[in-house]
Amino acid sequence: MRDVVEFTRIVQPRNGDPDQLAAQVSPDGRRAFIVTRRADVATDTNRYEILLLDVRPERLADGNPEPVQTLITVEARTDENYMDPSVQDVRWAGDRTLLMRARMDDAGFQVYSLDVATRRLRQLTFESRRLVSFAVSQSLDRVVYAAQVPQPPMLPGRHAVVVGNQSFWSVKHGQDDWRAQRRYYQYFVAEAGADRPARSLGEVFPEAGNALPGVDISPDGRWALLHRWEPERQLAWGRDYPLVAVATHRYGPSVSVDPLGYFSRPSHYVPRRLVAWRLDDASPQDVIDAADDALPGDLQRRGDRLWMGGGQSVLIGGTHLPVSDTSDGPEGVRRSHVVEYWPDENRSQVVTALSGRLGELLPVRGRPDRFAVTDAAGRRLFERLPNGGWVQVRATQGTAATSTGPSAIGPEWRLRVAEGLDVPPDVVADGPEGRSVKLTTLNPQFDPDRWGRMQPFTWSDDRGRRWDGGLMTPHRVDRTARHALVIQTYGFAPDRFYLDGSNRGDGHSSGFAGRAFLREGILVLALPIRAATGAPKGEREAILAFIDAVRGAVDTLVADGLVDRDRVGILGWSATGERVLNLVTFGDVPMKAASILDGDANTLFSAAITYAASDNVLARKERTNEGSPFGATLAKWVSNDPSLHTDCIRTALRIETYGPWVLNNWDIYALMRRQYKPVEMVVIPGGSHALSRPAERMVSLQGNVDWHRFWLKGEERSEVVVPGETAEDLRQQYLRWRQMVDLKRADDAKPPCAARRDAGS
Repeated sequence: MRDVVEFTRIVQPRNGDPDQLAAQVSPDGRRAFIVTRRADVATDTNRYEILLLDVRPERLADGNPEPVQTLITVEARTDENYMDPSVQDVRWAGDRTLLMRARMDDAGFQVYSLDVATRRLRQLTFESRRLVSFAVSQSLDRVVYAAQVPQPPMLPGRHAVVVGNQSFWSVKHGQDDWRAQRRYYQYFVAEAGADRPARSLGEVFPEAGNALPGVDISPDGRWALLHRWEPERQLAWGRDYPLVAVATHRYGPSVSVDPLGYFSRPSHYVPRRLVAWRLDDASPQDVIDAADDALPGDLQRRGDRLWMGGGQSVLIGGTHLPVSDTSDGPEGVRRSHVVEYWPDENRSQVVTALSGRLGELLPVRGRPDRFAVTDAAGRRLFERLPNGGWVQVRATQGTAATSTGPSAIGPEWRLRVAEGLDVPPDVVADGPEGRSVKLTTLNPQFDPDRWGRMQPFTWSDDRGRRWDGGLMTPHRVDRTARHALVIQTYGFAPDRFYLDGSNRGDGHSSGFAGRAFLREGILVLALPIRAATGAPKGEREAILAFIDAVRGAVDTLVADGLVDRDRVGILGWSATGERVLNLVTFGDVPMKAASILDGDANTLFSAAITYAASDNVLARKERTNEGSPFGATLAKWVSNDPSLHTDCIRTALRIETYGPWVLNNWDIYALMRRQYKPVEMVVIPGGSHALSRPAERMVSLQGNVDWHRFWLKGEERSEVVVPGETAEDLRQQYLRWRQMVDLKRADDAKPPCAARRDAGS
């Protein structure tokens, strides 16, 4: 298990993203960087390194680039969340300077510059609040950033809290814990390196779309274009702009009933527009008085601003136009557009209308007179005219790549993150005539002959849907024997390295042990999120399809003679934790053991404590249970709520919950204990949804290996391996579990529960 936890991972580019990797090549195309993380269980630290790669075309052609250099190492002992690493947002500023947001010596996030040649690190900000995003001028003398502003539920001098639309976690735990508080932010501008208070840019504003607010600054440092969220205009903008109306209906319908946002806080979708700030005096001016077209998922991913001429003008993508200020009438402004804006003159001009929503606004490497835009119709290329306007041109073969294209190093070489199911990620340069130069070897210890192999595995359920997952086995698996099996949910990517799981995205591996199961003789099936064919769209239907998928996979592997039907376990994290809960409650597939890892739940308790965490959470749970827990749909809710049918659960259930506050499945745990059913809850108070600290990962992953090994194979661990664990802890663990075995025999002898009898089982 320790080998899995201490595996070296690439944290930037995240998910091996070619767009990010392209931006990590220096402007002169001669160097590139990556950011890695390696855990150290003995010291309970994560070690981050920025590695510099030699990508000079002439050295690549000779097959002799310089060795990888470590520019900086940051030791982190207080990482709370895998998705929030202590070194992030690293970017080039010219050919010899890197900028980053980092937590040095476990202090708060600040912005730093790093001289690549001298390794000199310079702190650019001195912010006491949690700094979440930044932008720096070309001269490195001015920084614009966003920081989280504390929002304790009980204000100084008060003795009570009016809950209103605050969440359970905010009210009960948010007085001193920023993670539980309602997240509010504010923009600031500071002179780089000056240890004096920054100036605020605008008022404090709430989080929208569960995304950090991005910032922007002109290259000359004179202007910033920053978003302003305007919930009070959401209904009016929805009447003017169909794209806003669609987003409101899908992600924030409560605003039409509760325009004050008192009963259900509008947080998942709030429309926004851009405001220009003159940074010399921190004064604002309106850019375009209309909403943009961004959906919640677009807020951090897409680029929608490109500065021209060092800061004279800026291209803005994905904005609507004011209805009152246009000559082409309401029909013309219903569409989203790309416009060019001149802040010094406070004027704008339409460049082109978009088809649907903006995908991204992209620069063209080496061509400041060109840009590309993507929308529902694809990608279009524009070129500057002599009169200052823009014209759409046809992209020709050989046109320099945009910032999101393949990572160009000269005319013939490209960078990529090379990986496969049994090939850990490394950076490779591909050249002419099929040549390839491997630039990193981050995990030389990995050998699939020792660590096991993952292969694509396809099956069909009894409704004819096809499921494309993966099956992990030892290198020399005995196909004449029937093995224990653990099913790991939350998806499968056939082209990405599978270590622990899921390999669908970085940070999706909180409690999954993956290849560590193989060392205990347990096979691993990676279950996809949805079927490759015939996948349903509704929440309730997706849960039923999940049960069909598990049944089909087990039937197929049993028919192949590889798996013992009586020794199957399953793990679910986050959304698939809810699916696992429904499987073990209502499903007809016998699961000997299961783990729910910080999982969601469609229970009444979950509906109550997640109220106001986001305005679409309750609606999603109601769709899952086919109605509300009151009125005409009460009976539907009762029949679908797993907490009201815990007598149906015959699976040995491990429940993990991360963070200091009560989360989902406490009701499941309490009700199962009341019935003396085999259940164990493990709370990791310092953890977040995506576990990051090495010791916490060891507790979770080794605990899940122990749990499934015990229930599926009857085996017990004798060696103390988890940080902080003692031999007595281990002895007590198995005393509890052996008693659970005895109690489970009595429980299994009982007649089927009412829900199963009603279903004819």
